[in-house]
Amino acid sequence: MTFLLLLLQADGGTQTADVPNAMGAHTWFVILAVGAFLIWSISYSLQLHKETLARRKGRDELARRKEELLDEIARLEDQKDAGAIAEKKYKQDLRDLKFHLGKVLEKLGTKL
Repeated sequence: MTFLLLLLQADGGTQTADVPNAMGAHTWFVILAVGAFLIWSISYSLQLHKETLARRKGRDELARRKEELLDEIARLEDQKDAGAIAEKKYKQDLRDLKFHLGKVLEKLGTKL
């Protein structure tokens, strides 16, 4: 029986039919849609990461500014205690520094 099948196949008795793939366009559409979604996902993830780094940098900068203002207030207090600064100038500078410190603390509060 196998011998007969081999003879028939050798004679060209059975041939495969070439049928166009009806799902070919659908397959390429699915591949392109999934690829576009993956590219969008990567782009979105990178954007979130970049925003997180910017927010962290902003918080670090505000914390550094807060420390600078506190150091300036301490220096101003030392100058007042040493008598190196006039009372009127001391009060004005202290008011300005406290104002700036309040602004920085306000921004730090909203950044957290």
